[in-house]
Amino acid sequence: MEILKLLVQVIAFLLIISGIPSCSQGWVVANVPLTPQDTLTNTVFTEIVDVDSITHWYYGNLSNYSNWCYLHNDWEKSR
Repeated sequence: MEILKLLVQVIAFLLIISGIPSCSQGWVVANVPLTPQDTLTNTVFTEIVDVDSITHWYYGNLSNYSNWCYLHNDWEKSR
């Protein structure tokens, strides 16, 4: 029984050690490496691109009057 426990510990140690070098090469999610473009995409805010190709970040429900744009740190009117 002690030999089996030691074998499991050695296998776990080898798996952990073999995974450490891959961390220095960047993040991988579901076997897909993340690129800088993936890390710039905002997932917390509602991102809206207006007709002038200007991006705005809003949080929560959008009002018909004005909303706080977290990207520009300003109140912006909605139309």
